[in-house]
Amino acid sequence: MLVSMISAQALAQDETSTESTDASSSATETSSETLSYIGLTGSYLDLDKKRFPKDGTGINAFYGRQIGGNWFWEAQLLTDVQETDVNGFTDFYRHAGGLDLVYSLNERRTWSPFLLLGIGGDYTDVVPDSDDKWAFFANAGLGLVSKPMGTYGLRFRAEARYVYDDYKSGNNDFRYSAGIEIPLSPYDRTPVAPVAPPAAEPVSVVRTETLADSDGDGVPDAGDKCPGTPQGMPVDGVGCGLSQVITLTGVNFDFNKASLTPDSRKILEEVALKVKHFADVPMELEGHTDSIGSDSYNQKLSDLRANSVREFLIEQGVPGDKLTAKGLGESHPVADNGTDAGRALNRRVELHIAGQQAAPSVPVDANGAPLEGAGAPAPAEAPAAETAPADAPAPAEEAAPVAADEAAPL
Repeated sequence: MLVSMISAQALAQDETSTESTDASSSATETSSETLSYIGLTGSYLDLDKKRFPKDGTGINAFYGRQIGGNWFWEAQLLTDVQETDVNGFTDFYRHAGGLDLVYSLNERRTWSPFLLLGIGGDYTDVVPDSDDKWAFFANAGLGLVSKPMGTYGLRFRAEARYVYDDYKSGNNDFRYSAGIEIPLSPYDRTPVAPVAPPAAEPVSVVRTETLADSDGDGVPDAGDKCPGTPQGMPVDGVGCGLSQVITLTGVNFDFNKASLTPDSRKILEEVALKVKHFADVPMELEGHTDSIGSDSYNQKLSDLRANSVREFLIEQGVPGDKLTAKGLGESHPVADNGTDAGRALNRRVELHIAGQQAAPSVPVDANGAPLEGAGAPAPAEAPAAETAPADAPAPAEEAAPVAADEAAPL
C-alpha cells in the first residue's frame, strides 16, 4: 500500500468558506421567521356629503400575519358611531369586519410605509329609524408603522383609507386612524453579521492507493491464486472459483418428451447470461427423473432432456466445448418418490460448475519475478543403508501378517 502525505491547506480554506456560508445562512433563516401582530386604532370618519352627520368616530382591532417577504394579510373588526347630537335626527351605528392585503416596505424591520387593499361587510343600526341594513364595503389606503419601541417592541401606526360602502345608494367615505401594534413574534429582524471563524491550521491527509484487482473478484492481484476468474463466479479467500451445483428450478418439459416449454426457455435464457462467461470452466448438466416407469426408459428420457438443455444453452452463447450433459434416470432422488411433491422435486436438471484449483506458490522477488532456483522443493535423499558387520547375527525372519479376526484384542 502506497501512503503519501499531502498538504490540505486549500481544503481548510474551503471548510472555512463553507462555515462562513453556513453562518450567513443561519442568520438569514433567523431573519425569515414569519411575523405576526395585533393592533388597536382609533378613527376619525370624513363621511360622504350625502350623509348626515358629516363625520364620526370609530375603533378598529386587527390581526396581521406575514405571507412572505413584504406581503402581509390583516383581518379587522371595527365599529363606527355617527351621531348628530340633535333630538329628532337619526344616528347611525355601524359594525363591520374585513380582510386586507398589505404590502409593507422593509419587511417591517424599521420605519415601514405600507399600502393596503381589502373588502368586507358591515351592518348599520339606525336609531330611532328602523332602516337597519347589511352592506358590502371595499377600501384602499396607505399608512406608516414605526420601528419597534421599548421592551416589548410596540409600534406606532397611522393610516388613511378610502372606503366605498354600498349602504342605500352607496357612499364614499374617508377613515383616518392612529394607534399601536403589538408584535406576537420576535420583532428584531435585523440580520446579525456572521463572525468569521479563525483560520484553520493546515492538516495532513493520508491518501491510500486502491489495490489492483484485474479480474474483479474482490481479491487483490497480490493475493489472487487464480487470476482471470470469470466474471460473476463466487471465489474463496485466495481468489479461486468455487464449485457449484445449481438446480434449474422451473425448467420443465412436455409430458413424456424432451422438448422445453416456453417458460423453461425464458429461465434458461437468464441462466445463459450468467454462465456464458465461464469459457474455461468445465460444466456438466445432469438430468434426473422420478421412479415412474422402467429404469431403462427413465435413463434414456433423462439423457435426452439433459442434452436438450445443453443444446439450448449453446444456442444462447454458452461455450459448448466445456459443457457436457448426461442422464442419471431415477438413480439420484432428492425426495420421496412415494408422494406427488417428492416426485416433482426429483424431476429436475442440475448444472454442475467445476471450481478452480489454486496455482502452486512460487517465491518471487519485490518485482514479482521468480527467484533464481525457486521451484518445488526436491525430495530428501534417503539415508544410506548401514553395512552390517561381518560378525553380526543374521536377521530374524519377518513375521507373517495376521488377519483382522485373528488379531489379539487391544
